Amino acid sequence: MLQGQDRYTAKRVHFSTDRYDEFSPVIDRDKIVFCSNQENELFLTYTNKDKKGLFNIFSIPLNDSTESSRPAVFSRNLISPYNDGPATFDTTGSMIIYSRNIDIKSKTKDIFDLNNNLGLYLATLVDGEWTNIEPFKYNNDQYSNTTPFLSPDGKYLYFASDMPGGFGGSDLYRCEYLDANWSEPENLGEVINTKGNEVYPSINSAGELFFTSGYFASNRNRSDDIFRFETRVPQLYNCDTLKENQYCFMFWDEKYPGLDSLPVIYEWEFSDGIKIRGLEVEHCFPGAGNYTAKLNIIDNSTSNTFFTQSSMEFEITDFEQPFISSRDAFLKDEEMEFSGLTSNLPGFSIEEYIWDFGDGDFTSGSTVSHTFSKSGVYGVKLGVTGYNEANVTKETRCVIKPVAIVSDNQALAMHLSGIKSLVTDELVVGKSDTNKIRQDFSLFDVNPEEEAFRVEVLSSEERIMFIDSIFDPLRGVYEIKEYYLVNDSLYSYTVGEYSSLLSTYEVYSDVVDRGYTSAKVKTFMLAELPTEIVARINRDFAELSDANFEFNQSMVSESSSPLLDKIVKILEDNPDLAMEIAAHTDNIGSFEYNMELSQSRAQSIVDYLVSKGIEKNRLVGKGYGESRPISANSTEDGRMKNRRVEFLILNFEK
Repeated sequence: MLQGQDRYTAKRVHFSTDRYDEFSPVIDRDKIVFCSNQENELFLTYTNKDKKGLFNIFSIPLNDSTESSRPAVFSRNLISPYNDGPATFDTTGSMIIYSRNIDIKSKTKDIFDLNNNLGLYLATLVDGEWTNIEPFKYNNDQYSNTTPFLSPDGKYLYFASDMPGGFGGSDLYRCEYLDANWSEPENLGEVINTKGNEVYPSINSAGELFFTSGYFASNRNRSDDIFRFETRVPQLYNCDTLKENQYCFMFWDEKYPGLDSLPVIYEWEFSDGIKIRGLEVEHCFPGAGNYTAKLNIIDNSTSNTFFTQSSMEFEITDFEQPFISSRDAFLKDEEMEFSGLTSNLPGFSIEEYIWDFGDGDFTSGSTVSHTFSKSGVYGVKLGVTGYNEANVTKETRCVIKPVAIVSDNQALAMHLSGIKSLVTDELVVGKSDTNKIRQDFSLFDVNPEEEAFRVEVLSSEERIMFIDSIFDPLRGVYEIKEYYLVNDSLYSYTVGEYSSLLSTYEVYSDVVDRGYTSAKVKTFMLAELPTEIVARINRDFAELSDANFEFNQSMVSESSSPLLDKIVKILEDNPDLAMEIAAHTDNIGSFEYNMELSQSRAQSIVDYLVSKGIEKNRLVGKGYGESRPISANSTEDGRMKNRRVEFLILNFEK
């Protein structure tokens, strides 16, 4: 933990002297410009009552590694017989604003005339010479304006003045540059100005007011000298306010009309394992990631899902920033834990974590602890230094977070309660600066002319034959239909077809009573395909069954291409269509051989269709071998009928 003077090192610069005074250093491009009363041979100047010379503006190269350079007069054009300086520059170095005595034409050597006050003067750099010297419009021989500082953006001029109406001796003032003129001076107020004297203002690029800079003057060695100081920790300026990542949302949907008569309730199901009942619910996810949310209509009698009314997928991402993980409020003298490990900076390699606790203490480390001794609200800063992979440059990025320190547990509870209420009030359905939400399905988007409600009795990764005993409870009561759900890679077996959700409940309840406890209602696209064309292709394919493949071979013969191209055309004209290619054999050969041969033949046709541009995920190739004969294998005619390929239209869930 670095405190007070441990944070800085100070060293007197080589050009400061014991005999003369040097002060008010500023940087002008490649020079340090400062004031000094050391002698110069360029101009006759007066001396003060201590027989020391008056002040002039000097400069010295900024980066003098050998420390052999000596100060020189900054500009002979700016020298007067009286006091010159301090000075300030714009960022281009083409304009100077400096202080000097207002009356420089007097012949008297009595320089102790208190009426010869200080004023501000402006000059511009033309062809390497300072010229066009103009007085500041608010100079007044009744008071002094001095120690100017121009803000980095050139918009504001700060200076000290003892003009009437201040709070003490000299106060700090500010003028704004508007319409090519400086506005009337504005006192910076009693928060900054006191009954004493305020001088030497300095403003950084973040707009923070200082009274010194990287170089400063001190009389600690009896004469005024210039020192430079370095910090032992990086200074954290221009920190962004920490943005709280949003993991909490309000989910809601409308009640579907006509369901009041049914024994059902609404329940939100989230992919992080949480279920909450109600049409409008609040849910907080554990962190960033990809999630789903479904609004299910639950059957009270079975507690199973009767129907999924709406579903959505969404991605929660963290803000790209250094991140301070900590509570928002603590007790005074309580040890607090802070962590920066959840910082989210893609492409940025962090080398060091630096903490500024806002009470004068600094430390480093990815996870740290700190104790505040006084109540109040502190701006805790986290800075991370490292390299940006895009341009391999070292950077520092930082954020600031307000942390409240209170004196007792009651105040702490009230503060935390207030924060929770504020967060709850700000919950918005699916709204966030970083989160992406996609609505997959909503019952209110269903078009009755395009979709139908069906009761799904079961689903399976493998195709189930209708003669299977699993369908016995339904046999003779309902017509069972098979659909392939492309997105889920599942076969769905359904009964009934209705234009409204309400109409399905009676069948749903009956199916559940018959033992299908996992039954649910789903919406399916109504088939708009020319099924009769596909049926005719199947008949044609069957008639040419022996010509479709060479004996005991799986490659499709050329004679099959015209029929297969018709399948391609149907699939191209109907992009929402899925299709199963089912290949069958007779019983000549072993069961295993026939299964393998039929699977190879089905896959061969799939490969042909894919080669013609049909998406692979719309096709299912399945070999059934000799397991599904449509004729007796005891005759050659029957065996020929069993050696067939069927194209089966698969309606699928939208």
